[in-house]
Amino acid sequence: MELSSRTFNDVLSPLAAYRLQKPGENPSEIDAEDSKWGDEFIRSLTLSATPKWRLDGVDTDGRRFFAAPLFAFDKQPVRIDVWLPPFQDYPRELRKMLKPEEAIYTPKDQLLSLPISKFLLKTLEEWSPTVPDFERTYLSAPFGSRIVIEDVATSFQDMTVYFWPDYNVENNMCSVDHLKKAWHDSVKEEEWPPTVDLSELKLKKQIHEAISLVTLPRHSGERVVVLKSLLRDQRYLYNEIKNLLSLTPHENLVPKPLFIVTKKVKFGGKRGVVGFLMEYFEGGSLRDLLLRNKAIGAELDMRQKLRFARQLTEVLMHVNQHRLGFYPDLKPDNLVIRSGATQTDNGEEQQVMDLVLLDLEQRGGWFSWSPPEVAYVEYLDILATELEDKHDQEKQRAISQLQECIGGWEATSQSTTYKDQDGGFSFAWKALLKERLETGSKRLERAQVFMLGKLLWCLFEGEARVRCGIDHAILQENDREDSIGFPHFGDEKTTTQMRDLIRECTRGAPEWETDEKKRQKTVLVLQGGKLVPKGTSVDETTDTAAKNVARAFWTRELEQADYFMDELRLSKRTEIDVFPPGCILSKANRRPLLKDILSVLFKLEEAGL
Repeated sequence: MELSSRTFNDVLSPLAAYRLQKPGENPSEIDAEDSKWGDEFIRSLTLSATPKWRLDGVDTDGRRFFAAPLFAFDKQPVRIDVWLPPFQDYPRELRKMLKPEEAIYTPKDQLLSLPISKFLLKTLEEWSPTVPDFERTYLSAPFGSRIVIEDVATSFQDMTVYFWPDYNVENNMCSVDHLKKAWHDSVKEEEWPPTVDLSELKLKKQIHEAISLVTLPRHSGERVVVLKSLLRDQRYLYNEIKNLLSLTPHENLVPKPLFIVTKKVKFGGKRGVVGFLMEYFEGGSLRDLLLRNKAIGAELDMRQKLRFARQLTEVLMHVNQHRLGFYPDLKPDNLVIRSGATQTDNGEEQQVMDLVLLDLEQRGGWFSWSPPEVAYVEYLDILATELEDKHDQEKQRAISQLQECIGGWEATSQSTTYKDQDGGFSFAWKALLKERLETGSKRLERAQVFMLGKLLWCLFEGEARVRCGIDHAILQENDREDSIGFPHFGDEKTTTQMRDLIRECTRGAPEWETDEKKRQKTVLVLQGGKLVPKGTSVDETTDTAAKNVARAFWTRELEQADYFMDELRLSKRTEIDVFPPGCILSKANRRPLLKDILSVLFKLEEAGL
């Protein structure tokens, strides 16, 4: 199955159980060109020896590129991204040559080698001189504007490219005073860092949709720091600032913001909060470290693995000690590496590393990492919110289930205006937080323990991804014959004691059940830029077969969500906390608490295991 812009909703979410029932659409056609002409076209995309543009990265959807003209660097960040059309809108032969889907899964250090990247830069090089007074227009644009390449063709003259000034991002910004009033019960005045105007920052690199590397010459010289800002769903940014300011410091938690960054918006005179400045961790993420080690056949030593495991458990305990504190998006991407102190081992000095937990937005996590008691609620939340009118019966059923079994559900507001909400914006996780606040329940903690168990599996097996289920994670890499997924354990990488701990932490994971039955849960994988059923090749399968696998997977998942709703109904009627052994709630309640995990890790560290 070819990737398209519809893949994210039509395949990687429970909507697939309904949307994949319709026939697929074919890309638009043009006259076929011979292979010689195609080779000549690709060669014509050679990068300029004197470029005027630079490409730093691409978003997860493969359409939104972080490219900027060279004059924009060492100036105030303006966050203007470049958008390409949906994959399915490319002429078929041009798509075959440009392979735009490669931008989704290609490692970031290889991005410039892709035909689509070269095509993008060549297009921008030809387009920008045609815009009158381009530099002034670009630098004075509203924060978060965009450059849109509406269609693609072999000749720039046949393409539509335009500049789109977007005022919505600035208009939706909140002022510092507004946020202080909204958070007066959560954040003390003395916890607020100083503010700095966006104009004082100098852009160095745009490495992620939310992350710009900048300097602040007046305050820190040429030291590179991170500007975190969001152009979509700014509510998550403001919730993260609130969490960072209200949590007490911890050595393994990202420090409080260095500065709050503001700018005067184009209309109305408001000074809005753009984002915040934080320390830049040059060591990269735990995901980066695991991928590097796997590529060269290296492995962390056991002492370092146990150190990471202990630090992660300790910082999760710290976050959960806060009244509204919890962490719903645990995965290697959200942990960064900081060089630690030098330790002496048998007279030899050895540099150790420390983990730092990032990303306190509380928006929820990927399905492959979420515990079933969270994922099943999220499935129904998606159906209740996003199913089309033609599936109104199923939509209303999902709404009724959520309102009856959990209560307090309401459709997610489509408003882009920020409104403070305790616990963030994931209904499933907020329901667990509400339960903790009202009854002292440990279900919220045990849900996080589930993710910790999967993280421990990654850490001790040396894998950056869990590779289970169907979600966005399957687009991160092409499938390899030697790739393993949770809960498989390789030879002698993970000790028996750690395997037992991981098993206890991840009670309720459906992967254990399929593993015990010695059969693999059929999922989709990425091969050659196409989604195919696991265990088959691109040549052996069809789009229909891949769609059938996705539809069958999500149909089963929604059946399990229904069973879980039945469990919740029973628990509300009986007001007991004891369930039959096979129930999700029973399995979840048998997971250890964080303090129990920490005790085990201390013993393993002491024993050198």
